[in-house]
Amino acid sequence: MFATWLRVRPACRECRLRLDRGEHDYFIGGYTINLVAAELVAVSLILGFIIFTWPGVPWTSVMWGTAVLMLAVPFVTYPYSKALWLAIDLAFRPPEVDDFQPASEP
Repeated sequence: MFATWLRVRPACRECRLRLDRGEHDYFIGGYTINLVAAELVAVSLILGFIIFTWPGVPWTSVMWGTAVLMLAVPFVTYPYSKALWLAIDLAFRPPEVDDFQPASEP
């Protein structure tokens, strides 16, 4: 599905389904899922760390750890959120003939 970690292929190699469903704002669903998932993961890890180190919580480490997680987790979860969004979109809007790339296109 992915050519690189951040770039989606134009179509599936096997079935030729276009992986970008064609709307100009299609990417917003994947970005929203990525934002929600990244926030949940980061907040869960930080809360777990605070609970584990209670009562002597190193607040400076929490502050810097939170900043690092907020930058790293969205990057790590990005391809999974795009794939999940495509699955959700296909469940609600099954593919039609126009959603498949002709065999003559690369």
